[in-house]
Amino acid sequence: MEPFVNREPELRLVDEAFQTLLDGDRLLRTPIIEFQGIGGIGKTFLLQKILEHCRAQNIKPLLIDVGKNPDTIGQEIIKQVRTHLPSIDETTDISAINATRMLLREEPVVMLLDAVDTADDRQQKQITAMLRALLDDEKFFVILTSKQLLTFGQERSVARKLTSHSLKAIERKDCNMYVTKLKHQVDPEVRDMVFDWTRGYPRAMNVMAQAIDSGSDPRTPQGKQDILTLLQEKVINEGVLAQSSEEDKQRYHIILQLFSIPRRFNLVLMQDLIENFANEQRRDNTMDYIPLLREINDEADNILHWDMARAGYCIDEPLRFIFLLLVKMERPDWYRTIQEFLAHTNLQLATDIKVPERSFDRVRYVRECFYHTACLPETPEKDALLEQALKIVMQETPEEIMQFATEFAQDEELREELGDHLATLQALIGERL
Repeated sequence: MEPFVNREPELRLVDEAFQTLLDGDRLLRTPIIEFQGIGGIGKTFLLQKILEHCRAQNIKPLLIDVGKNPDTIGQEIIKQVRTHLPSIDETTDISAINATRMLLREEPVVMLLDAVDTADDRQQKQITAMLRALLDDEKFFVILTSKQLLTFGQERSVARKLTSHSLKAIERKDCNMYVTKLKHQVDPEVRDMVFDWTRGYPRAMNVMAQAIDSGSDPRTPQGKQDILTLLQEKVINEGVLAQSSEEDKQRYHIILQLFSIPRRFNLVLMQDLIENFANEQRRDNTMDYIPLLREINDEADNILHWDMARAGYCIDEPLRFIFLLLVKMERPDWYRTIQEFLAHTNLQLATDIKVPERSFDRVRYVRECFYHTACLPETPEKDALLEQALKIVMQETPEEIMQFATEFAQDEELREELGDHLATLQALIGERL
């Protein structure tokens, strides 16, 4: 079954650019579009769809997989130009830039560059020089894909013509639509479980859907274990940790499961989590934890990033949900203990902040306390934690309560985890606004 990623908004954006490209009276506002996102989010699939749109509109495409063989970018461009211009035969000595210029004299050209982030410094300079030389031609349009945002260094003539779009996980309705197209009819309960387990991350969604289509039922113990094993193998071992040794796969899998439980963390929390819950991974002293961030990104496909809005390090969201799923299903007691630890930690951090200048930090800690408490099973202790966190919110100034209410309204993950507590919390906050 064909992998599924609904990228209609992105394709509409590209089609609009194609219409401008084919209209001799208009100029492209953004001659370079970058689609950025983690591995497995659907970047290559999107380029394949764009390639189909090029052919449907008789636009000459040049599709280059930079990650496949970055040393032959120029040769591959020349090879593809020759398929469009037979006059450039094998004996013609020509550069990739001049070959593309010859094609541009005939008609518009769309260059599709996949996995540009895999190029080293020399290859990045080669790509930048090529773009700088060709972008002044109004019939030239470039689409790039990358796991990380591209800046093109100091080459402002290229950077100012680039617009970046971040690819996100797909929505529930699109996931449901895909599941209904499987060979075998799927119960609505199972259909909903595909999104609940994968959160619309295309690579995981495709793995789970194909397993269900082959007979695995996530509602049965065996079916659940089969699907979790496939997600571990296909998404984690062959995806995020594909470059790691077997020993490192096990080590970083534990660390990433641990770091997936908080939604944000700093170096202090990293150390606390490891020394309390994965002591075999502890370092000799506090300073030794600083290189761990780079080590994780080197091994795990740059999975960590600093989130300005959360003021902390985060695992890329679609992958965080997969690690979170695995730890919840495979190590429920460990998961619950860590959630309780994080709820108390954030409550204490919020309580310790007394100065008005840090009130926004206090509100953030309270929100994370609510989240981790909401993830706990229903007990009197959970109710007591929620009550303590709510008490802090109720003591804030109107401005700070408004900040909390605004962030709370946008926090879909927290609202979902709160369940039956959501309505009560909303009503109490509403009384103070």
